[in-house]
Amino acid sequence: MKLVSYFLPLFMVFVLVLPIHSHSQEKQKKEKKPREKDLWSIEFNMNYSMPLGAYAATDKETEKSGYAKNGWVGALTLNWLGKTGFGLGFQYDLQHNGYKDIAATIIPWGTKYALGTSGWFNNYLMAGPVFIKDFSKVELNVKALLGLIVATSTNFNIESPIDASNVSITATGFGYAVNVGVGYRISKHWGVNLQMGYLGGTPKATKTYGSEFLGYRYVTNPITGDSIYSPYYSAKTTKEIKRTVSTINAGAGVIYHF
Repeated sequence: MKLVSYFLPLFMVFVLVLPIHSHSQEKQKKEKKPREKDLWSIEFNMNYSMPLGAYAATDKETEKSGYAKNGWVGALTLNWLGKTGFGLGFQYDLQHNGYKDIAATIIPWGTKYALGTSGWFNNYLMAGPVFIKDFSKVELNVKALLGLIVATSTNFNIESPIDASNVSITATGFGYAVNVGVGYRISKHWGVNLQMGYLGGTPKATKTYGSEFLGYRYVTNPITGDSIYSPYYSAKTTKEIKRTVSTINAGAGVIYHF
């Protein structure tokens, strides 16, 4: 009886405390929050750029040829994602495509200056929908972007009607891109990816010259035959040049998830 009276309280404590302790552990498991979805990420990619269509053409007669050869594109992207993987991306691209050799001797219509060898430098600032989704450690990355292109190229140079100098004009227009990438998540924050995409734009350069004083010259009156020394002015004129940038790009990069 002494043994019963000694162990009975211990047994009762065990019976009462164990269910409470088990319930507490189950409650903690239920209340544990799942890993939060990455809302922000930043990417940097370097791509090999291959020109298409008129951008790569070398036909002077069309007045649309870009004479572009293969080059490179660097892209920096900030992504905001919702819970489903859809979100919004903001991207800056810097693109360089040199000129093909023939451009060094090509003289475009309306000027006496050759294109030279500098090539194209294009800046893009774009935004649009993105979809980034993890499948275990594999990551799918898709973007469709629209925005602004700012292009610098001797394709947009004109000859001044005032002094016949070679005038460089910066061209602007719509820019657009579509990218598809597949990446691998190497840690909680870092990943690497391979991507391929299309990048292009429709830059246009416009320059307006008003009526400018050019100097003095003798003008003969057709009736009296008298000559007078009279000022003369240039006619008001507007120069406009349009081109189309079109490239396929493929490369690799890194992504950091905040």
